[in-house]
Amino acid sequence: MENDKRAGLFNTLTYVVLGATACLVVFYTLVGLNVYNPFPLPTPIPTMELPTATPSPAGPTVPSQWTPTNTPTITPIPGPTNTRTPTLTPTVTPTFPPTRTPTPRVTRSPWPFTYEVNMGSPQYGCDWTGVAGHVEDLDGNPLIGYPVHIWGGGVDVVVSSGSNTQHNTIYASQAAWEQFFDSSPKPMEVRVQLHDPYAESHLPISEEIIINFPGYCGSALGYVVFTQNH
Repeated sequence: MENDKRAGLFNTLTYVVLGATACLVVFYTLVGLNVYNPFPLPTPIPTMELPTATPSPAGPTVPSQWTPTNTPTITPIPGPTNTRTPTLTPTVTPTFPPTRTPTPRVTRSPWPFTYEVNMGSPQYGCDWTGVAGHVEDLDGNPLIGYPVHIWGGGVDVVVSSGSNTQHNTIYASQAAWEQFFDSSPKPMEVRVQLHDPYAESHLPISEEIIINFPGYCGSALGYVVFTQNH
C-alpha cells in the first residue's frame, strides 16, 4: 500500500512538471513571435523647451566727430611753349601718258573706194540673174546713200545704197543695193561704178568694174563690195 502511494505521488509530480514545461514553451513562443511582450519599453516623458532669448537691436552708432584740415592749393607755373615748325609738303607733278600716234593705213588704190567681186548663186534661186552688193568704210560700218551706177545687158540705172530695207535684210547690211537683169541665167557683160553722193557733179569714186556672167546658175549673181580706201 505504501508503494502505491509513492507511485501516485511521483506520477502527480511528473504531470505537474510536464504541464509547467508546456506552459513555458507556449510563453516563449508567443514572446518570440512578438504576440505578447511581458516587458514593454517605457513611455518617454515629454520634455518642455525653453524659449530662446532674441537679442535686442543695438542703438544707433554715433559717428566720431571729424574736423576737416585745410589743404594748401598749389598753382602750377606754366613752362615754355614749344613752337611747331611748319613741314613743307612736296608738290606732286602729274605725269600724263604719251599721246598715241595712229598707225597709218596702206592706201590700196588711188580711188577713194576699192572693190571686191564674188560670183555665186542668187538668193532667189536660179530664176534670177543680176548684181548686188553693199558699201562700207574701213572698219566695216555701212555707208548709206551712195549712188551705184549699173549699165549693160539692156539696163542703165542708178541705185542708192541702203535705200531698200528688203535688200538690207537679204544681204545682211544696212547699205545694201541690188539690180535685177533676167529671170534665167545667160551670158552677158555688166558694168558697175560707185559715185560721190555729196558733190553736185557726183563724180566717180571707184574704178569702173566689168562683170562677165557665164550663163549658169552657180554664177548668176555678181556681188560687189565697195570699201572706203582713205
